[in-house]
Amino acid sequence: MVGRWIANAEVAKLGQRRWDEVPVLSGSQVQILPSAPYFFQLLVNILDNVSIIRCLLSCLPRANGYVACSFGLCMMGEEWGHRKRARAVVRGVSSNFDQAISSYFGTHTPDPVSAREAHADYVAALREQGVEIVSLPGLDEYPDCTFVEDAAVVVADFAVIPVMGHPTREGEQVAIQELLGKDLGLIQMPEGATMDGGDVVFFDDCFLLGKSTRTNAAGIAFFEQVVGDLGYGTMTLEVPDSTLHLTTVCSSPKPGMLVAAEGHLTPEQLAPLANNGVEILWVPNEEAYAANLIGFENGVVIISADYPITKRIIEDAGFTTRSVDMAHIRAADGSLTCCSIFY
Repeated sequence: MVGRWIANAEVAKLGQRRWDEVPVLSGSQVQILPSAPYFFQLLVNILDNVSIIRCLLSCLPRANGYVACSFGLCMMGEEWGHRKRARAVVRGVSSNFDQAISSYFGTHTPDPVSAREAHADYVAALREQGVEIVSLPGLDEYPDCTFVEDAAVVVADFAVIPVMGHPTREGEQVAIQELLGKDLGLIQMPEGATMDGGDVVFFDDCFLLGKSTRTNAAGIAFFEQVVGDLGYGTMTLEVPDSTLHLTTVCSSPKPGMLVAAEGHLTPEQLAPLANNGVEILWVPNEEAYAANLIGFENGVVIISADYPITKRIIEDAGFTTRSVDMAHIRAADGSLTCCSIFY
C-alpha cells in the first residue's frame, strides 16, 4: 500500500512517465525499474528494511510471554509460544474465607488458616517453574477474593474485565484491573453481560467458553466479539448443574490436549475438538476435581494431591507431576487455576 501510494505520487510529479516505468508491487516485494530516480530507490529500500525489522520484532516474546507471528512460535517450540507463563498475579486468602461461597465440591466450612498454608504451597509450586509472582493482599470484605481467575481474562495484550456472575464478588476486579492495566490494554464488559474467568479455557488459537450460572449469553457474545477481533476462535459448552465453572472440570496441560471429567462433560460435547485431532484425557467422575490442572512447557503439570487415578493418567501421558494439597481451597469450590492469572 505504501509503495503504491508513492508510485502514484511519482506519476503525478513526473506526468510523462508510464505506469511500467514506476515502482509496482509484486506480492510483498517492490520492483524498481532503472528509470526510477536514485532517491526513490533509496526510500523504498528503507521502507523494505523497516518492514523486515518489524516482522522480526513481532517474533520475539512480549513482556507477557505471547508471540505474535508463526515463525516466532516455531522458534519457541511448536505452539507453546502462546502459553508462556512468565508472570502470574495471585491474591492472599481473605480472613473471612470461612464465608466464601461453597455449593459444589466443598464438603466442610472453609478454614482461612489452613487455606493460607495450601495457597503458600501453590505459589511455591508456580515459582518452582520459574513463574514471576505478583501478590496482592487478601480483602476482608471479599471472602472469595483469592480466586483471581474470575476477575479478569487475559487475551494477547489485553485483559477483559468482566461483570462477575455473583453480586457479592463485584468489586474484586478493581485491584486486578489496576495491576494488569500497567502492562495490558483493558476491555470492560458492559452491564447486563456477566462472566467469571473460570468459564474460560485458553486453548492456543481459540477459547473454550462455558455457559453457566455465572456466565450468561450476553457475556459470551461480548467475549466472542473481543477475541474474534484479535484473531481467535471460540467454542461454547454448556456447563452442567453439577459444577460451578468450565475450568472446574476441564483444563489443558499442553497444546492439543484437554483433560476432562467424566460425569460432567460428555464425549459428544467435545467431539468437534476430538474430530480435529485434539487428544482428550478423561478422568473418572469420582476424581472430577482433579481435571483442573496447570501445565508447563517443560512437561511438568501441577495437579491436586490425593487423586491417584488422575495422577497415573497424567503421568502415563508423559508428564511429570507436582502435587499441591488443595483440600482447604476446594472447601470453597476453588481449584488450581482459580488462584492465578498468567499475564
